[in-house]
Amino acid sequence: MNTLRDAIQLALTTSLSNREIAEQVDIAYNTVGRYRRLAKEKQWDTAELLALSDEDLVARFTSRPPRWAGRNPLDYEYIHREMQRKHVTLQLLWLEYRENEPNGYGYSQYTHLYREWARKNKVVMRQQHQPGERGWVDFAGPTIPWLDVETGEVHEAQVFVASVGVSDYLFAYAVPSQETEQWIAAHAAWYEALEGVPAITTSDNLKAAVLQPGPEPKLNPNYVEMARHYGTVILPTRPAKPRDKARAEGGVLLVERWAIASLRNRTFQSIAEINVALAEKMVKLNAREMRQYRASRIQRFEELDKPALRPLPAERFEYADWHGPIRVRQDYHVSLDRHFYSVPHRLVSEEVTLRVTASMVEIFHKRERVASHERSRVEGGTTTDKAHQPDNHRAWGEQTPERYRSWASGIGPNALELINAQFEGRHPALAMRACSSLHGLAKTHGTQRFEDACREALRIKSPVCKSVRSILQNRLERRGQEATDAAPALPAHSNVRGPDYYAKEAVNAD
Repeated sequence: MNTLRDAIQLALTTSLSNREIAEQVDIAYNTVGRYRRLAKEKQWDTAELLALSDEDLVARFTSRPPRWAGRNPLDYEYIHREMQRKHVTLQLLWLEYRENEPNGYGYSQYTHLYREWARKNKVVMRQQHQPGERGWVDFAGPTIPWLDVETGEVHEAQVFVASVGVSDYLFAYAVPSQETEQWIAAHAAWYEALEGVPAITTSDNLKAAVLQPGPEPKLNPNYVEMARHYGTVILPTRPAKPRDKARAEGGVLLVERWAIASLRNRTFQSIAEINVALAEKMVKLNAREMRQYRASRIQRFEELDKPALRPLPAERFEYADWHGPIRVRQDYHVSLDRHFYSVPHRLVSEEVTLRVTASMVEIFHKRERVASHERSRVEGGTTTDKAHQPDNHRAWGEQTPERYRSWASGIGPNALELINAQFEGRHPALAMRACSSLHGLAKTHGTQRFEDACREALRIKSPVCKSVRSILQNRLERRGQEATDAAPALPAHSNVRGPDYYAKEAVNAD
């Protein structure tokens, strides 16, 4: 194209011969003559010719139209859209095209035109970020081995890599695995190292972060909970779109080259030892001057990103596992690791979810926390909050010997003596049942009648619940008292012998 334009300019604006022009632009002198002759015949203005686009200039001086002239242009948008579909190829699309356009482009020209269009339309947007607004996280590909001296086993530590804001300040942290708990622990360590939290955290689509990738990704609930705790928003990258996390990819590459690779000849005996070494490497890497900015990452971080970060929460996030949904049993308890935890009795047969930390068990119903218990490791044990029980269960659960003795002492000495008699020579469970029945009798017949009935039962030497019930039902509680009140005092007489007389006779007989 430049050859054509140069030849036309020299032919129409200079006095050079056709041969001289042909030598300078490296074309045949007959071609230069044809250009000069055609311009004179058509009386084209030199300035207008040179102002034409390359395509229009070629069309003016080409003796024959291109082979594809007159053919319908390709629908590049349609071809590109169809190519995104599974198993669709350019050859298939060309065969379909030739069915509708028998005289259309050949396969090679068809593919050439489409690829040229795709190359020109493959535009990459340059992303602009505000200081402290965004952070990128990912795992590095290479791992770092470490030796367990107690077992002799060699383990592979995964390396978490993060980059933040406009400074590209790098952080690396070794963890035992890529499981969710370790992924979240690495985030917590990163935020603490930054002494702040970016507004947006962009992660890859690993299972620890994203359960189901796509246009509307389903995030791991533990990861979402961590983000809420720290006040950041999780925005995972689109699948198979590495440019979405270009800064993370670049940071990972730097860490792999300048940290992980440089530690390849060292022998570590713990992950903590690896993290000390990684921290030393990160200090050096972040202190290196970047030629583009004539400043180091740490300088730009302290100046730009750190002041814009969100503050750290007062407490570090505590990882929790989620269990459920679990249906509440008829005894208003749910089971976790063979231990039973109570929920409000109104939730019997409802489904709940459990958030379990190392120390706590929280129970949620429809996203509302309805119970919280300290975690217990006792298999077969029960943890019950009395507030979760119905009134009758709570009353039964509050039965103790001390409680019944305290209750009876408030009624009278006879009631207390009768309650104490229930615990003499009997199993505590049977005694508690008898006390419960006696409590019901007092509630039904009144405390005064109950006190009198206890006195009568003690008088006839039958301190059992059955006797007290019979006395109350037949209104015999005053019988012993009435007999004592009605008996007249015996008059003093020399012929009447009292108990003292018989006691003396018994002594003399001995």
